[in-house]
Amino acid sequence: MRVLLVSAPALGHREDEVAAALRQAGLEVTHGEPGALHGADFAVIAGPGTMPVDAALMDSCPGLRGLVSLGIGCEGFDREAAKARSIAIATGRTDRSASDMGSATIALMLALCHDLPAAITAFAQGSRRDIARARTLDDATVGIIGYGALGRDVARRLRAWGVRVLVHGRSLEPGPLADGSESVSLARLLEASDVVSLHAALAHGDPPIIDEAALTRVKPGALLVNTARGGLLDERAVAAALHSGRLGGAALDCFAVEPLPADSALRTAPHTILTPHQIGHTRAGADAMVRRFTDNIIRLAFAGARP
Repeated sequence: MRVLLVSAPALGHREDEVAAALRQAGLEVTHGEPGALHGADFAVIAGPGTMPVDAALMDSCPGLRGLVSLGIGCEGFDREAAKARSIAIATGRTDRSASDMGSATIALMLALCHDLPAAITAFAQGSRRDIARARTLDDATVGIIGYGALGRDVARRLRAWGVRVLVHGRSLEPGPLADGSESVSLARLLEASDVVSLHAALAHGDPPIIDEAALTRVKPGALLVNTARGGLLDERAVAAALHSGRLGGAALDCFAVEPLPADSALRTAPHTILTPHQIGHTRAGADAMVRRFTDNIIRLAFAGARP
């Protein structure tokens, strides 16, 4: 069984550790890009879930048994094509995934509410910031788009702040939820929320949820947080809304193209926090993720065990 290990920034120096564990399990490890396994009889491709693996690549590797993502996303994999070919997909989700990212999401909300970017800039300039922009999370209505494990974790944490939480999920019926949140339409969430936080999944080819039309519905001065996937928003439209003041601020941890291009208008947008898609990463979380990643590869390689 051959395993193609595609380099992922999150693996870093631990790539050698993973490769050693796989070889000890009896697997042949190859490093390279997905196309390097052309014609392999038995194989697993493992790496970042954003790497493109389409139907044509799957057909070029007839023995492909599985695709393993290091992180919790797998939007680079053509899931319908994989299903049609009985190719299993595994992600790196662990029990810590939602909790680590949930606390980081709340931290970004607080930073925006208290206008931390302006405070840092003012200090560097030897001045003081205008407190007219600062607000408290306690008084906010927070809209959560996407109600999977992470969305529910954020809603749970927000209960301690006593905020009103609105939720929009594809499979949710409108009305009160057991955790005290309220399920509403996307339009109502955008119109009523002081803070909009994105936690939806992103499938291959999905259009952005926050586009120019959605931004016309957003409450003027609302804050936007995205710790999910960059493709969930139209970056040009969001940058324009930040520059015009339609959005009061944004904290973005992920982007459609990573790293974010140097000429992106988001880089010069006011009241914006940009982080390199790792705001929720912790040492303990990384340990758990690498263990899950390695275990999933081994399980798929031998007898096609369920990841």
